[in-house]
Amino acid sequence: MSNLPAEATAALQALLQNLTSSDNTIRSQAEESLNEWIKQRFDMLMLGLAEQALMAPDQTMRAFAAVIFRRIGSKQPENSDALTGRMSSTITPEVREKIKAILLQALGNEQVKDVRHKICDTISDLTIGTDEKWSELLQVLFAATKSPSEGLRESAFRIFAASPNIISKQHLPAVAEVFRAAFQDPSEDVRIGAIVAYTSLYKTVATSSRSVLQPLLPDILNVLPPLNIPDKSEQLANAMTPLIELASLSPKLFRPMFKTVVDFGIAVIKNREMDSATRTTALELLTTFADEAPGMCKKESSYSSEMVVNTLLMMTEVGEDDDDEATAWREDDDLDSDDADSTHVAARQSLDRLALKLGGHVLLPPLFQWLPQMMASARWQERHAALMAVSSFAEGCREVMMTELSKVLDMVLPLLQDPHPRVQWAACNAVGQMSTDFSPEIEEKFSSRILPSLIQTLESVEPRVQVHAAAALVNFCEESEKEILEPYLDNLLSHLMTLLQSPKKYVQEQVLTTIAIVADAAETKFAKYYDTMMPMLFQVLQSDGGKEYHMLRARSIECSSLIALAVGKEIFAPMSQQLIQLYANIQQSITEPDDPAESYLIQAWGRMCRVLGHDFLPYLSGVMPPLLEMGKIKPDLQLFDDPSEVEQFEQEGWDIVPVQGKQLGIRTSPLEDKNTAIELLGIYAAELGAGFEPYVAEVLHDIVLPSLSFFFHEGVRIASAQAIPHLLNSIKVSGPANTQKLAECWRLIVTKLLDALVGEPFVELLTCFYTCLYESIEIVGVHCLTQDDMDKFTESILSNIGDYLDRVRERSSKAGDEFDEYEAQELDEDMQTDEELLSEVNKSIHSVFKAQRESYLPLFEKLMPLLNELSNRPEVDCREFSLCVYDDLIEFCGKDSWRYNDLFLKPIAVALTDSNATLRQAAAYGIGVAGQFGGEAFAQTVGSVIPTLFQIIAIPDARSEDNVHATENASASIAKILRFNRAAVPNVDQVIDAWIPTLPIVNDEEAASYAYSFLVDLIEAHHPSVEKHAAFIVDSVKKAVEAKAIMGVTAERVTRAVNL
Repeated sequence: MSNLPAEATAALQALLQNLTSSDNTIRSQAEESLNEWIKQRFDMLMLGLAEQALMAPDQTMRAFAAVIFRRIGSKQPENSDALTGRMSSTITPEVREKIKAILLQALGNEQVKDVRHKICDTISDLTIGTDEKWSELLQVLFAATKSPSEGLRESAFRIFAASPNIISKQHLPAVAEVFRAAFQDPSEDVRIGAIVAYTSLYKTVATSSRSVLQPLLPDILNVLPPLNIPDKSEQLANAMTPLIELASLSPKLFRPMFKTVVDFGIAVIKNREMDSATRTTALELLTTFADEAPGMCKKESSYSSEMVVNTLLMMTEVGEDDDDEATAWREDDDLDSDDADSTHVAARQSLDRLALKLGGHVLLPPLFQWLPQMMASARWQERHAALMAVSSFAEGCREVMMTELSKVLDMVLPLLQDPHPRVQWAACNAVGQMSTDFSPEIEEKFSSRILPSLIQTLESVEPRVQVHAAAALVNFCEESEKEILEPYLDNLLSHLMTLLQSPKKYVQEQVLTTIAIVADAAETKFAKYYDTMMPMLFQVLQSDGGKEYHMLRARSIECSSLIALAVGKEIFAPMSQQLIQLYANIQQSITEPDDPAESYLIQAWGRMCRVLGHDFLPYLSGVMPPLLEMGKIKPDLQLFDDPSEVEQFEQEGWDIVPVQGKQLGIRTSPLEDKNTAIELLGIYAAELGAGFEPYVAEVLHDIVLPSLSFFFHEGVRIASAQAIPHLLNSIKVSGPANTQKLAECWRLIVTKLLDALVGEPFVELLTCFYTCLYESIEIVGVHCLTQDDMDKFTESILSNIGDYLDRVRERSSKAGDEFDEYEAQELDEDMQTDEELLSEVNKSIHSVFKAQRESYLPLFEKLMPLLNELSNRPEVDCREFSLCVYDDLIEFCGKDSWRYNDLFLKPIAVALTDSNATLRQAAAYGIGVAGQFGGEAFAQTVGSVIPTLFQIIAIPDARSEDNVHATENASASIAKILRFNRAAVPNVDQVIDAWIPTLPIVNDEEAASYAYSFLVDLIEAHHPSVEKHAAFIVDSVKKAVEAKAIMGVTAERVTRAVNL
């Protein structure tokens, strides 16, 4: 019996019928009517839909009612700011309870599988986004797992899979037994559904509770073997798919049975009677173990050899729908068709991942057991597979392969002239990938072999091979110095210009890109080809060939702008106005949103600015509007309630993020455009200085500052931080009239930036923000920080360096562990990231002390416990950080810093004799600034340290690359002490006589400036040691001048003093 009045039920039934009408008018009216129901009778609507899912006589209407219920219930309420808000949560409690009862009744009654699935999904949706208990549901599901109805048993696990949150910790032992029984159920659907549900539950429960579920793994794996027959391919893929997620989440769960899993997965991969999708699912499962537990894979002796041989075999499954001459491939102008062989592509991707995680020591022996014979095979598919394998594993095996590059090239390069076009294509791919993965060594050592081979391949009769050879040249040239390319430019460009006459547009497009990259790499060496190339490009830019030529025009824009940048302003200037006018005409003619010229022009205008400098200013007003519009792009978000929509959007350039039962889509291409726009705005500000000032306010307020917290794209945030100092400088150099504007903009910036520093979790972004802060402070100048600013800055350091110390302690706790090659690499990368953060924080503290001087000292005192801890850590980076802070304290606060001598004297003294040169350098510099700025308070201390400074200079290999900076800083510090605290130095003349031979200083410009200025003082004072060491002094000055360690006024003064 219905809970709704009869007329309401009738109206709702009519509404559902009309919503499915094929008549657009009727359907549109029904949708309007539905919206009225939602606004005015929401509870009645949802209750009625639940009833129709239960009672509608037609199965299509029952299914449709459940779908509409779910679609409406998962929508975001109009007055809710939360993306994860759900309309279903606004149903009144009384009606909600009725709906639950009706849906549970529908679940028990429904006999049609598809309808029952939709009811299951509706029930699951009601459990999302709410903390309310639904004890009846758990009871019904437990009972359903024991039902004689196969469909009801399967449905119970479908709901468990979608709503694992309904199972609490206390239910886990009972649930485990339910799962164990399900894995032995006579129904395949129930067994597979139970695996899906198990994985979902395992992901949800706390790590400490997973031990209850872990013993079930053998039961899960026993589900698989009976499905390993061709007729059960789809079922086997469905059973293995959740195991991939489980392996990614907890790979070591599989450790006791890993050999069994590997053997089974390999058996599936080998069985070519199984569907391709099933075999690639098995491959993905086994590859996931390498991703997440490379150590476990290395310990299983059969894993690497079996994975290598079977990925290679799968890679031979290419071109099977084509004839031996690859006729279809050669005639196909879709250059992405090489990815159509899904098995081949999956195997390539797997091999790439295996190489990255297992490394060359593990992977190369089995690979090179097969590759030579495959490259010599009579079957073109095997030669193709071997070459594509080289492309795939090169990056991951880089270190080990570096010593074997010549031998690898011996195998690869001849195949550029293979009789089969697809093998030629694969050889181009291998050379191109190797040019990237083994740069710069491969370019420096093997250019004489690679470039002639690729240039010859440009002569291939197959357009697709020509294109790929040109693309490989892009990879090679991007990593090459102009001196490497110069001997080949004539031959290379002659071939490329010939290909520009190809009837295939895709060949012309690629050739233009290759010429652009060659010009970019060759720089001024490209000047001799300028007069030939530019008129050809002008012709393309002036022509209007319709939409099919849009990409060719866009590539011509890229090519012409890169050539202009390569040859420089002097050569480009005579043609500059003509080219800029062509760009402007194209920009005004763009009418279609997908015309690539728009994005290519954005980049080209930036290059014009870089090459022309301030001469670009007259064109800026025409360039800025589209750039500003692009910089203001908002994130394109789409909330998907229907999972069936997700796959389509993933294929169209959307990133999909699961959010509490919904799928949030973020369109990526506009975010890349926004990133590019902000990068270019920073370039314009840097290049044009005061000329960009009129745009600073809009760029700063509407684009850059909001983008510091643009969480959808990390690159946008980094580009915004990098642009800020250039924007500030544009205001500053525009003149005193904008002093107030500079102060106002800085106030907005520093407030936003300091807030970001306190709450930012990503180390790379923190590093970038600190860089932005200190560069900005240097521009704005002294006393630019308020008390509140300094307090927030200090809090950010305490927080971020505190987090850094936590990471240091964690790494220290693992110091005795064994790491595989990949884990060691990750550890090195993490340490390097932290080193960069420390460096930028150090520079920020330096800039704050420099700008604020003694006013920062009360806040500095908050840092003292942290600095003391860092000083006493065993890690060099920690001690260097604290020493640099002490150096800044002394340098910028002078005698006022003495009150903290208990904090810094001992760490500096210890570091002076440390075996680490970096620490000696930092300590020596600190002694130097103490001598220069510390005054009387430091006099006796610095005087007593001189013998230790001489010891630093006298160590073996004092002038080696590792030690030279510590040596030169020690020499400069002695000079500072002698110059500013001579009275505190006993036997001063003997010290001066010993100091002169510590020269020359040729690496550290700051140290050299102080040291040679003091030397001039001695010369002008006719100190007796000058005459004694006259020849040595002259030679020392020559070396410093030649090394450009001293320049400008200092160099003139010194050379004049020694009569050079």
